Amino acid sequence: MDGATDVAAKFAEALRAGKVRHYQKKGEIEIRPAVPGEKIETVIDGEYETVNTAEAGDHVARGYKGELYILKPETLAERYGEPLTPPDPEGYRRYPAKGEFYGFRYEGEPFKFVAPWKEHMIANPGDYIGTAALNSKEYYRIEKNALAATYAEVKG
Repeated sequence: MDGATDVAAKFAEALRAGKVRHYQKKGEIEIRPAVPGEKIETVIDGEYETVNTAEAGDHVARGYKGELYILKPETLAERYGEPLTPPDPEGYRRYPAKGEFYGFRYEGEPFKFVAPWKEHMIANPGDYIGTAALNSKEYYRIEKNALAATYAEVKG
């Protein structure tokens, strides 16, 4: 199992090789306030990705395939605009996406690494590994189909 240092090395190697691309979030997403202590398992297409526990002030996002994940308040502010709708019966509101991602398509063997929220994340061939800013040391995985559906490459 690889650790956080190894995922940083994989990112640095991809950056040196010119494989890292800049992406901009697109579309809208459903977000609701989290309940402190709530455990959220992220599962995409039946494949377990990670688990996280909500703290006070966190939010739960529901992705384009129905996957759930936790957003810290600063991540919500950085990656999403003001809510566009009132809460639905489950408390979800639609938000416009505005975040950035610097990442590369991973083509090696599946591996685990420690995500910024201190839980393991699994990267599979074809998934994207990256960060919200080039000077960040926090790396995460975006499932290959989720990247195509929720991000657009920034050209130039």
